[in-house]
Amino acid sequence: MQAIAFYLFYPLLWIISRLPARLTYLLSDFAFLIVYYVIGYRKKVIINNLKIAFPEKSEIELKELCRKTTQHFCDSFIEVIMSMSMSHDEMLSRFEYTNLELIHQFRDQKRPIIVMFGHQASYEWTMCIDGLVDYKIIAVYKPLANNYFNKLIVDIRQKFNSTMITMREASNNISQSISNGDMAMYGLIADQSPAKYRAQHFTTFFGKTSAVFMGSEKLAKAHDTAVVYLAVEKIKRGHYKANFQTITEHAAQTKDWEITDTFLDLLEKQIRKQPEYYLWSHKRWKATPENIKRKPVLSPRVQQ
Repeated sequence: MQAIAFYLFYPLLWIISRLPARLTYLLSDFAFLIVYYVIGYRKKVIINNLKIAFPEKSEIELKELCRKTTQHFCDSFIEVIMSMSMSHDEMLSRFEYTNLELIHQFRDQKRPIIVMFGHQASYEWTMCIDGLVDYKIIAVYKPLANNYFNKLIVDIRQKFNSTMITMREASNNISQSISNGDMAMYGLIADQSPAKYRAQHFTTFFGKTSAVFMGSEKLAKAHDTAVVYLAVEKIKRGHYKANFQTITEHAAQTKDWEITDTFLDLLEKQIRKQPEYYLWSHKRWKATPENIKRKPVLSPRVQQ
């Protein structure tokens, strides 16, 4: 069944990827009408997340944010399809890195870098950094259930010579890569919310106790990498700017939770500027210290 679904849809996806951008975004507009008004995709989840993050907003404001979030979700999906046929130059004309000199400085120091970013604005087009810096690009991803579509997504993300590794492989592969002396940037979307059975570490996000993965911080501290945050801003439809911000130059010198909490603070600041461009459709606060089986590990700011 997985193969049948893939081979039925792949020709359509390929055709869409070859269309002019203005027509592609018209398809996104049509998809939005179906997803938002007919299917009502995850409206309750989005509204509930927004209520927690922005308790000061009215019901009207929350519904408008939900509508804009769903529109951006449809655009993001279309932009993945666009990526199938986009050249490197075409992607760079839509996704601009504004301060690569920071990365060049770390390269001159021969420092590996862990890049932390979130599901804000565009995270798929970050792959166009390949060729702009003298680093090997290694990115962590969560596999799709359909093996055929998963391979397609991996192929798209690796088209400019990145290397994709799964979340399960990340710790061992990144540790081995750093131990081998690779000059690499390791990209991790670090705002994933663990399932209840995996949740153990808790800090605050938007003032609410939130389960988080600590993998990025643990890897960075174990290998004393530099850590940077990548802030992505949506300039207009289909156009983005990305800015690197140093979290630490030497992770081994940081206190426990410092990297994770700094990342979440920077991400929250970015989201508050453009809340409609965050992926609110996943249950952000489903796990709490009280409803998990493991003994919770709390950051200092949760204990306060």
